Amino acid sequence: MHSTIFVQGQFQHAGSSTLYAAVAELSPQGMLHIRCTDNNTQLAQACPPDYRFGSAVPGLAVELRLRDGAVFVPSDSHYRWPRLSKRSALAERLESHKLSVVAALLLSPLLLWWIMVDLMPMLASAAVPLVPDSVKQQMGRQTFYSLQKTTLEPTELPAEQQAMVRYHWQMALNQLSLEQRQYQLHLFKSDFFGANAFALPDGTVVITDQLVSLLKDQPDAILAVLLHEIGHVEGQHSVRLIAQSLGATLVIGIVFGNPEGVADLLLGSGAVLLQNAFSRDMEREADQFAIAKLAALGKSPQAFADAMSALLASHGDDGEQSSALLKYLSTHPDTRERIEQATAN
Repeated sequence: MHSTIFVQGQFQHAGSSTLYAAVAELSPQGMLHIRCTDNNTQLAQACPPDYRFGSAVPGLAVELRLRDGAVFVPSDSHYRWPRLSKRSALAERLESHKLSVVAALLLSPLLLWWIMVDLMPMLASAAVPLVPDSVKQQMGRQTFYSLQKTTLEPTELPAEQQAMVRYHWQMALNQLSLEQRQYQLHLFKSDFFGANAFALPDGTVVITDQLVSLLKDQPDAILAVLLHEIGHVEGQHSVRLIAQSLGATLVIGIVFGNPEGVADLLLGSGAVLLQNAFSRDMEREADQFAIAKLAALGKSPQAFADAMSALLASHGDDGEQSSALLKYLSTHPDTRERIEQATAN
């Protein structure tokens, strides 16, 4: 801007409902003077740090707002201040361009999907080393305490059966040189989990009576399941999953600005879809860990396939799900796929 400009408009003091017909005078140095049109009385003056321009929206005047809250609005809704930021001007041009609007509508969902599916898992993995061990310990203890209060009951397995499971567990820890203090095995009865096993971030591993009973004549299969759970701990999968879930929730919350109804639906269903997509990769990693450690112990990978086959017969074949969406929503990779992977090694 090389010369002083004069802009007709209306001026309103902060906290007042009175509007004044006024002229804004803006010098090349940025000095602002606003005078009443009727009597030339000065209504306000300010230097650049004490005023700012509003956002440029097609069809609306760009207001000039003073630090004390006073506002000047040009009479011409199409007028744009010479000192308006380049970013604001560019945004207005894009919003006025129909092709840009259509492109944004098409590309925004794709960008959001890429952030969730590719970027968030990568960032989650990168964030895992930054999580202190004390946090992982606390997460594990709190989760284990809650499960004991709600879904886990004392084991009812015979003492000799418990001893057999613990023997193979301890043998594996010793031969594989795994940290003895980190990993703690617990046996519980659980109608909620049924025949299942799971691991917590602190190295706590739980196997249910139902799963031990299902594999009672297959000690190597039980060991394969336990090694699979250790694989989850070694891969820090719980922490990665939590990091991705928090990141996904944060991104969706920022994008949608917490609109009622739709945001709740997206935050709920979107988080489930994304977590499951990530956990399928985790399951494959844990499978490979278990198969490799079975080989290191001189045992056949068939033990892992036997465990999966028994679970398949017990819970039903998730491979029967023909719908691609239902298959994607499955938390674990297809069981037959996992059996084939184990027997291929």
